[in-house]
Amino acid sequence: MDGGSIPPSSTMWAIRTAPPTRHRRRRNNATVVLCACVIALTSCGDSATSPTTCPTDEILPTLNRYVDGSVFIDTPWEPAPNTDLAAAIDAGGVACSYGIQEAEVGATILWAPGDTAFAERKLQWQIDGHRQVNVAGADEAWAFEEIAGEEQHLWALNLLVDGVWISINATFLRDLSQALPLVDAAIGVVS
Repeated sequence: MDGGSIPPSSTMWAIRTAPPTRHRRRRNNATVVLCACVIALTSCGDSATSPTTCPTDEILPTLNRYVDGSVFIDTPWEPAPNTDLAAAIDAGGVACSYGIQEAEVGATILWAPGDTAFAERKLQWQIDGHRQVNVAGADEAWAFEEIAGEEQHLWALNLLVDGVWISINATFLRDLSQALPLVDAAIGVVS
């Protein structure tokens, strides 16, 4: 080796420690932009999803606070046309009943993906006497209560939560405030 040449290992070191060049800065900026895009796309995956099967572990503990002895009631659905049940199932949703079948007390909860079926049913709810209500965690909510004297015949709540339609129909709830634990459990399934 002569005195003016640099050994190969020194050349490699000199290249690695050289200050960033204009080309290297562009690549670093591209890396930053790429990482930002990946983060943005990943955060989009956090949106709500509709269950594809009936959730029992999430719903039954809450339902048993209302109706002790409640179980999941496996129901072979045959929905009539132009009903919430038909709209939810046609949208790819699930309908799940819980309660005590012999006593005819319990709740049926529908979960359907997308907000199209919700929007299509809203006019019918208004015609049927549903009123718009505020429910924490829901983008929009419509409630229906039918009371004959002191007896509660039907209670329904339709919620839109991050693009998922949730419909809760129960035979034992008097008003929205009494329903909140069940509402929270149904919303928790899609969160």
